[in-house]
Amino acid sequence: MEPSESWDAETVQDAVNALQDIVLWTLTPQRWEHVAALLERIDTAYATRDAGELRNAVAELELSGPVRIMRIGSTTATGVPQPVLDRRNTLVHSLTSERKRS
Repeated sequence: MEPSESWDAETVQDAVNALQDIVLWTLTPQRWEHVAALLERIDTAYATRDAGELRNAVAELELSGPVRIMRIGSTTATGVPQPVLDRRNTLVHSLTSERKRS
C-alpha cells in the first residue's frame, strides 16, 4: 500500500518516540488497559495508513503516561504488562522499518 500524502517521517518518528517511553511507565492496571486500547488504535492506523488517526492515537498515548499523584484507595501501579510490551515491541519494529523506507 502506498503512503498517503500526510504520512510523513515526522508522524512515524513521533509514534516511535511515544512507544519507546512506555517501558519506563508505572501505571495502575486500569490505565494499562487504556494504553493497550491505544496501541490497538495505533496498530490499526498504521495498517490502514490513516495518518490522522495515528497522530490522534499517539497524542492520546502521550497524555496517558504516569501521573505523580494516585487516588486514595487506587490499586498499586506496576510496570508494563507483558502483552502490552509485546504489542509495543511489534509496533516499534514496524514503525522503525517504515521510517527507514521514508
